[in-house]
Amino acid sequence: MTNEDQAMLECTSLTKTYYSTEPATQVLNGINLTVDTGEFLVVMGASGSGKSTLLYNISGMDRPTGGDVLLEGQEITSLKDTELSRVRLTRMGFVFQQPYFLSNLNVQDNILLPAFKAAPKDKSAATARVDTLLERFGIDHVKWHGITQVSGGQLQRASICRALAGQPGILFADEPTGALNSSMSSEVMDALTDVNTDGTTVVMVTHDPVCAARADRVVYLRDGLLVDSYEMGKWSDDKAAQREDDMFAWLSKKGF
Repeated sequence: MTNEDQAMLECTSLTKTYYSTEPATQVLNGINLTVDTGEFLVVMGASGSGKSTLLYNISGMDRPTGGDVLLEGQEITSLKDTELSRVRLTRMGFVFQQPYFLSNLNVQDNILLPAFKAAPKDKSAATARVDTLLERFGIDHVKWHGITQVSGGQLQRASICRALAGQPGILFADEPTGALNSSMSSEVMDALTDVNTDGTTVVMVTHDPVCAARADRVVYLRDGLLVDSYEMGKWSDDKAAQREDDMFAWLSKKGF
């Protein structure tokens, strides 16, 4: 495999066991997964299947009990905490169900903070990049607002701006529309689709089939194992209804 077609992320024989319970709870049971560069991958499964645990372990937010995770060919599971933090800050972006903004900063400063930490000697470039992102995602008019003065959809678009401010190669999203209504969810999914169209790899956990229909590929988790996958190809607005119907049909066969 050349650098040009090297996978963005690979995990091999990934396991995660929590020993704080009696008996111990094994949540991931030997997962093998490859995420191609530029892919939009969605992880689905019933509650308790291990979706979020998988996301945390492949993104370096948690450490697996066994197995390996490679980011663009670099093994990251054995990195020291400080090294892994730097990888997350400079090469990954994160969007969660709740935005976790600092209440004492306005929208723009919340987005700028991690960008400044990633490149403290290049603050002018980071500021210009954030201004471009705010305009691109349609929230530049609220950048001076406090986080309680904007809508949930605007906050999640701001979260996407924050995730992209450091120019990551891959963006991880954990139920990014879980706390939003259908209109706001559509706004956020449009933004994530645009991010992927621009070339950023996206890995998203969701319980929503409508959101999952945006993916190039959906993998299904059951009892900590990847049991199936569904290739959908790149999103197009004119095929939205058909993709959503196909996704509902595929999931219904699994009792989802």
